[in-house]
Amino acid sequence: MVVFRAATPSDSEGIASLHVTSWQQNYRGAFSDMFLDAEALIERRLVWQARLNDNEPEQFISVAENEGAIVGFVYAYLNHSPEYGTLLDNPHVSSDMKGAGIGKNLMALVAKEADERYPHSGLYLWVLEQNEMAQNFYAHLNGKKIETVSGNDIGDRTILKSRYFWSDMKALLTKVK
Repeated sequence: MVVFRAATPSDSEGIASLHVTSWQQNYRGAFSDMFLDAEALIERRLVWQARLNDNEPEQFISVAENEGAIVGFVYAYLNHSPEYGTLLDNPHVSSDMKGAGIGKNLMALVAKEADERYPHSGLYLWVLEQNEMAQNFYAHLNGKKIETVSGNDIGDRTILKSRYFWSDMKALLTKVK
């Protein structure tokens, strides 16, 4: 049975491992093999240790756990942008658990928190152009692809990424239930 809960500092290793595995499965070619296979885990461990040890009030981190293993997680910056609202920065689900509703439940947790704390704010995320499965998932949830830009803020190469946006949290909550 999958349990959803707030992440704790002791989850950093499990989250980092799932994060890197997800990148290796979905972003090979966008990032170099050297980065994905030798550098990403060290970099993600540092990122997740810092995030989980920081008590910043605007961050929201939840995990999905199945039989003691982290099988999904979500990280959001609440009210990050005056124009777009909450940034859903890292939604990931293990490949063997996709299709089980974990992604929808994690999105619902973020949308609920954003709606409760910032009721007239939106939600947005960035997804790499090559990740068609994620783009289809967000489009199915009525996310609007509003722009594609190049950037080098993650990984070791310049990438193309698209912003998906939801202007209405209540509509998103209805869609993910």
